[in-house]
Amino acid sequence: MWIDYSKKIHIKNLNIIFNTDNQLPSLESNTIVSMGQTHSNNVNFIEGSSKIYQSTDALFTSNKNIALEIKVADCMPIFLFDKKASFFGAIHAGWRGLRDGIIENSIELLKKNHFKLDDMIVFIGPSISQKNFEVQNDVMSYFDSKFSIVKDEKIFLSLQEVAIDKFASYGICNITDINECTYNNLNYHSYRRDKTDKRMKGWIYYNE
Repeated sequence: MWIDYSKKIHIKNLNIIFNTDNQLPSLESNTIVSMGQTHSNNVNFIEGSSKIYQSTDALFTSNKNIALEIKVADCMPIFLFDKKASFFGAIHAGWRGLRDGIIENSIELLKKNHFKLDDMIVFIGPSISQKNFEVQNDVMSYFDSKFSIVKDEKIFLSLQEVAIDKFASYGICNITDINECTYNNLNYHSYRRDKTDKRMKGWIYYNE
């Protein structure tokens, strides 16, 4: 199944699409570059011709001939881009990445490359919702209690709220959370629901 969010981001020629069946998009002039995701806080800005960045969970580029690929099954696929089309990127963020600073490292990398945060836009794709993301006290100890709810003596953490708060701390407030739960939607792969090794693949790219 293909899911196309391109019309929701309102940036000319920028596309964000997903597929649940391990199919690849038909790209005429874009080279797909992917990440060897390990729930790390490692970030990279693409240089050279490598098509996979190992042990990397956030990848950015200014090259519009590249399509960035991300794989998820409950963790957040977070896409960053700006109105001037000067860069775009993808962040794979679960609780471990959020704990270890994957968002902060991404922002610092963009600042290092002289991109302005004022123009930055954030799009959070399908991911597990708070009501389905039960955690224990050991995980919750890394996050402020304002990001959790307690129901029937169980703790439920909102990954999305944690991420939004981290971006807001940098003054980045143009954020869209698509609010689609991978656990609830049986068309999406969910590790929490099925203990599956299958993943949704997503891509962000320009088709100029």
